[in-house]
Parts: sequence; C-alpha cells; structure tokens
Amino acid sequence: MPSPVLFTAAAGGTLLAQILTVIIAFSVVVYILYYFAWGPIIRLLDERRETIAREFDTIEQKQATLEGQIKDYEERLRHIDAEARERTNKAIEEGRKAATALLEEARQQAEQIRRKGQTDIQLEIEKARAVLRDDMVRMTISATEKLLREKLDDEQHRRLVENYLGELEQREAS
Repeated sequence: MPSPVLFTAAAGGTLLAQILTVIIAFSVVVYILYYFAWGPIIRLLDERRETIAREFDTIEQKQATLEGQIKDYEERLRHIDAEARERTNKAIEEGRKAATALLEEARQQAEQIRRKGQTDIQLEIEKARAVLRDDMVRMTISATEKLLREKLDDEQHRRLVENYLGELEQREAS
C-alpha cells in the first residue's frame, strides 16, 4: 500500500504538470491571437474610427453650409420686407398726391394700394418660406441619407421633414 505522502507528492507533481501545460498552452494561444488577430482587429477599429471622424467632418461642413444658406434666406426675407415697406410708402405717397383732386377717392385708392401691398408682402413672404422649406427639406434629406446610410423613398423623406418643420413652426407660433 502506497503511503499518503507519496500519493500526495505524485498528485502534486501531476497537478503542477497540468498547471504548467495550461499556462504554456494559454501563452501559445495568446501569442497566436496577438500575432494573427490583434493587428487586423486594431487596424479595423482604426479604419472605422477614421471613417466615423470623416463622416462627422462631412456632416459639420454640410451643417455649416446649411446655416449659411439659412442666413442668406433670412437676409432675403429682410430685403423683401424692406422692399415691401418701400412699395407701401410709395403707394401711400401716390395716394396723397391724388388726394388733392378728390379727397375721398384718394383715400379709397390709398386703402386699396395698402391692401395690395400687404397682400404682395404676404405672397412674397410665403413664396420665400416655401422656397426655404423646400431647400431645407432637400438638404435635410441629403444629410439624413448620409447619416443613416440607408435610403428611404422620397415621399417618406418629405413627410418626415415636413412634420419636423411643422413642429418648428408650431413652436415659433407659441
């Protein structure tokens, strides 16, 4: 019968051999993974990081362009308002000149000219807003397509953007 001390020493030696075998096998696996997988994985992650950074740069550039265009449209709206006021003032002056001959007729003409001027202003403002909205819809669709990298049909794009713009207009009105 073997002694318990010999059995323990023999089992310890086997256990030590197993531990060493596992450590060596693990080291070999780690070395192989590092040599064959780590480099490509890091390279893939770096490429993805660069792609995302380029996309963000592109988005920022487009956003800056969009903001510039919005400022241009706002400037155009201010010019339209100034022209409308100028037209209204001219119409009022013409009405006053005509008032010397027939005061009542001049008042009626001035009122008609003022209404026409206001209607023209409203029409011009609405036209400019429609153009601005269409341009914003088109640019938003373009930016959204690039962000999402999937293309929805034109009707879905327009509906989403018009809903968004409608919400903005409601917020402005509030």
